[in-house]
Amino acid sequence: MTKTSLVPSAVPETVPADNLVLMFERLATNPDVDVAKLERLIAMRERIVAQAAKTSFDTAFSAMQGDLPTVVEDRRTNYGRFATLEQIISTIRPVLTRHGFSLSHRTEWPQPNVVKVIGILAHQDGHQIDTEFLSVADTSGSKNAIQSLGSAITYGRRYTTNSLLGIVTSDEDDDGAAAGRPVQQSPVQTTPEGFYDWLAELQLVADEGTEALHRAWRESSNDYRRHLVTFDNSRWEAMKAHAKARQTPREHE
Repeated sequence: MTKTSLVPSAVPETVPADNLVLMFERLATNPDVDVAKLERLIAMRERIVAQAAKTSFDTAFSAMQGDLPTVVEDRRTNYGRFATLEQIISTIRPVLTRHGFSLSHRTEWPQPNVVKVIGILAHQDGHQIDTEFLSVADTSGSKNAIQSLGSAITYGRRYTTNSLLGIVTSDEDDDGAAAGRPVQQSPVQTTPEGFYDWLAELQLVADEGTEALHRAWRESSNDYRRHLVTFDNSRWEAMKAHAKARQTPREHE
């Protein structure tokens, strides 16, 4: 028996999802339907839905970014100020919700003492993007093993969040009114474009030892180096310590 070619050549984009599933089920159980055509039809529909979801994501993302407020840097260190993860999330969550976005993080352990944090920004219509941050444990200060890993995870969540959303942070400024005199402002954290990708690569280079790390450091952008030592020098010190521990016997000589 010759199979019929009565399968619709296209499925209207406005067909409700439930009705679409039922239609495909009926076609799949019909022995007269050309299976190859049905498979192509399903694939075409999936591409249409995926493209529509991406378009919706891009439109909502553009509108959302215009509503994102500047995040106040609520933590002071010897090297300047920065916005904690809690401060960032509490500031941006209402805006994300209003525009149909959700932010989540997944943690993986590709190697012992190495953590990968994946930040995921998803839109209610189905499209999502993600970015990754790979780090060794943060052994700076007097942290124990668990605290070192926890610090690296928090750091990764903060940096992937900033990377996904383009977070802008700044120090609070009351124009000196509180004291009635000029106030010396702390440095404002303006993250150079591409900084997080560079930092992740630098942390991987640290696995190759001190010589490789210093070579990569010398070849890096001045803006990247200045930003790291100004706002998170403990991370740079931790990388140097890690690289020293991974040195080859030849480097020790």
